[in-house]
Amino acid sequence: MKQVININFQGRVVPIEVSAFELLKSYTDSLARYFANEDGKDEIINDIESRIGELFQERLKKGATCITDEDVNAIIRSMGRPEDFE
Repeated sequence: MKQVININFQGRVVPIEVSAFELLKSYTDSLARYFANEDGKDEIINDIESRIGELFQERLKKGATCITDEDVNAIIRSMGRPEDFE
């Protein structure tokens, strides 16, 4: 059994497993580090986070009770990690 918390992500309340939240936090932190010196970094990160929020909502609308590690990992694979951006 995994602990589930509710977070506010891009203006949406998202039920998410604690371990999935940690994965998400690590990913968003890596994005912030990668884009730290880019012009418009806040807009870039906001756009990526908005897309993640949309994907979370799609998952929840399909009947998922919460966002899992598997969901977050699938999104990361689909969007790519900062080290893949080169």
